[in-house]
Amino acid sequence: MFPHPVEAVVFDMDGTLLDTERLYVDAWIEAGRVIGVEIGRAFCLEMIGRPLQDCEALMVDRFGPDFPLDACIEACGAVVGRASRAGVPLKKGARELVEYLTAMNIPLAVATSSRRPTAEHHLGRSGLLAHFSALVTRDDVARGKPHPDSYLLAARALGAPPQRCLAIEDSPTGLRSAAAAGAMTILAPDLLEPSPEDRELCLAVVDSLDEALGMLRAHDRGRRLARAVPSR
Repeated sequence: MFPHPVEAVVFDMDGTLLDTERLYVDAWIEAGRVIGVEIGRAFCLEMIGRPLQDCEALMVDRFGPDFPLDACIEACGAVVGRASRAGVPLKKGARELVEYLTAMNIPLAVATSSRRPTAEHHLGRSGLLAHFSALVTRDDVARGKPHPDSYLLAARALGAPPQRCLAIEDSPTGLRSAAAAGAMTILAPDLLEPSPEDRELCLAVVDSLDEALGMLRAHDRGRRLARAVPSR
């Protein structure tokens, strides 16, 4: 199932652990209304998994050099802030998977395209932050996803070779980042359907993190059984 023992696990945040991608899509659309620019859902989906700097470049490229970028970002942040005051929703199976890995003494990290204040706020509000030994944000790397920098830094922080780290992602952009780093990757798609090329890059495509938890439990049972069987 896994080509190497899983020595550490690195999670993406938005759309993987936290059910926030829909929130961001709605926030960008609403921000467009505020500034008088139609920002469609299809365009918002193009920004999923990308660092803010890349999203900014996409918006300027799409809407022109006179696009009120700062006003749009401010309006989007206000919408997200209002929505997150009520709490940050978790993806199905996220808490159970994180708590299982913690109980198994598997070191955990988050590698996210979000800025550090946003990541710390959202993970703190969700109750998951304390489970992670390392938090790698867009502020910590020279190049964001789909470059491998985030996952390489997370693996280094956890003291595990990237090839023995399991990455869990929801977007093609994040999948490419993890694969470029050499990590074993499970894809749990959120708003974007994986392409055939995406499926080739990962170990498995799962419907939810519950399914990923089942894979890890089976992996652990197999390792325990192998250790219990005496060698001939």
